[in-house]
Amino acid sequence: MHHLYDWMLTTWLNKLVLGYPWSWPTLESLHFLGLCVLMGALLVMDLRLIGFQRTIPLKAVHSLMPWAIAAFAINLITGVCFFFGDPYNYSGNWSFWAKMILVVAAGFNFLLYFFAVEPKLLRLGPHDPTPGLAKVVGVLSLTFWFGVLAFGRLLPYLGTGGG
Repeated sequence: MHHLYDWMLTTWLNKLVLGYPWSWPTLESLHFLGLCVLMGALLVMDLRLIGFQRTIPLKAVHSLMPWAIAAFAINLITGVCFFFGDPYNYSGNWSFWAKMILVVAAGFNFLLYFFAVEPKLLRLGPHDPTPGLAKVVGVLSLTFWFGVLAFGRLLPYLGTGGG
């Protein structure tokens, strides 16, 4: 893996991320804003899936999905930039790997939602209760994403050597 990390340090992306005093703070700001939009959309969608605020139609909640996907894309792009900027620091940080495992778990949870839950939800009436699987997907989504948030925030403190 060291060859890959050494290569990352020679790329234009590394130079962009570390070569200007404004690059890292700009990426951090975009990452934070993307996370705010993502978490806001997920809170509304997942809490409705779990069964809260059944007066809000599921189709209206579903309209937040493009916002969540766009926010995730912003976080993915900025996250890749961070990794290219300091690959040795991130690769040796167990908090980073815990965060990545939770992101992957959240991705599989989204696939479960997309293929197994969403088709059933779109057939429900405006105030119908959500099926049990939808509630499980909602709880798992919140659990995974709050874990991502926590481990991401702990990255500077729980790195190599224990923090």
